[in-house]
Amino acid sequence: MTTQEVKNHYSLQKWASIIQERNASELSTKQWCNQNGILEGSYYYWLKRVREKALKQLPAPKKEAGLQEVSVEPTVFAKMPTPQSKVSADVMISLNGMEISLNSSATPELIQSVLLAVKQLC
Repeated sequence: MTTQEVKNHYSLQKWASIIQERNASELSTKQWCNQNGILEGSYYYWLKRVREKALKQLPAPKKEAGLQEVSVEPTVFAKMPTPQSKVSADVMISLNGMEISLNSSATPELIQSVLLAVKQLC
């Protein structure tokens, strides 16, 4: 082990102990750090380093028998043609590739609803 590795190992052990102390207290991290003269940023830096070290020490997950890796193909959507109906319309509105057709039997309420919907789209 190099001097740097020993220093790093010692620092990780020291901070693991500090983190355990903080976890055992009932204070928030900010309060505990202020009380103990530790910069909160330093605390979180070392918390991350200790966690990373702990993760590296975990054994690799075992693949369970019977499970297989599944490759997922991207979903492809087909564009369906819109039926072209021959409806006679007294009013036709085309907007952003959408067509709205109204005939003379449309009620004033329907026309108002359609116009409000068009207004929201614009």
